[in-house]
Amino acid sequence: MSDATFQYNLRFSPRARNVRLRVSVDRGFEVVVPNGYDTARVPRLLEQKREWIRVALDRAATHRRFFEPKPAWRMPARIHLPAIGKSWDVTSRPKRSSFVTIREVAPNRLVATGPIRNESVSRAALCRWLRRQTRAHLLSRLEQLSQRSRLRYRHAMVRHQKKRWASCSRRRNIALNLRLLFLPREVVDYVIIHELCHTAELNHSRKFWALVSHNCPDYRDHDAQLRAMWKRIPHWA
Repeated sequence: MSDATFQYNLRFSPRARNVRLRVSVDRGFEVVVPNGYDTARVPRLLEQKREWIRVALDRAATHRRFFEPKPAWRMPARIHLPAIGKSWDVTSRPKRSSFVTIREVAPNRLVATGPIRNESVSRAALCRWLRRQTRAHLLSRLEQLSQRSRLRYRHAMVRHQKKRWASCSRRRNIALNLRLLFLPREVVDYVIIHELCHTAELNHSRKFWALVSHNCPDYRDHDAQLRAMWKRIPHWA
C-alpha cells in the first residue's frame, strides 16, 4: 500500500496496542496497526512523521548498498551525468605513473591515463573530475535558484558524501554532494531548493515545507524519488 509519498506494507497485529512504524533493510517500510484500526488515519500519521520516515528510509537504502557485492574494478567505459545532460566515452591508456589523469579530448570523449588498474588511484582521479563538473555546473545552478527564490546563502562548497545529498549550516553555508550529478535535473533542483529553504528555516517545520512548496510545487514527488536514487550511483563514484 502507499500514500501520496511513501510506499509501505500495512500489517495488522493482535499484539499491537498502538501504531508502529518500522523500516528495515530486508522488509522495507512497514506500518503495524492493531486489529480493528481505522486505516484511513494512516496517511495523516505518515505526513506527521514524514521527516523521520525519510531519514529512516535513506539510512536503510545506504545500508542495503553497503552490503551489496562489490563488482571487480574496471575504469568505466562511459560516464553519463543526467544532472547536466552530458555523456562521455572513456578511453583508458595504461601508463607508469603515481596518479591517474582524466582529460576531455573532445566534447563527448575522455581519456584516462596512468595506473588505471589501481582502483584507489583511479577512483581518486574520477572523484577529482566529478568535483570539477559539480563546481562548473551545479554551483552555478545553485546561484540561479538562489536568485530566483530570493533565498541567499553565504558560501557554497562541493563534498563527496555517502549519506547526504546536500546540507546547509547555521551560517547559511551550502554543501552539494558531487554524486548529485547522477540524478535527474528536476530532482537536483529540488535538493538545491530544499537546502536554500534551510537558509530561512533551519528545521523541517510546517513553515519550512510551505516555503519548499512555494518554490517547488512538485517537491513531494521529488522527495519520494530520492530514496531510490542511491541505486543510480555507479560503484566507482
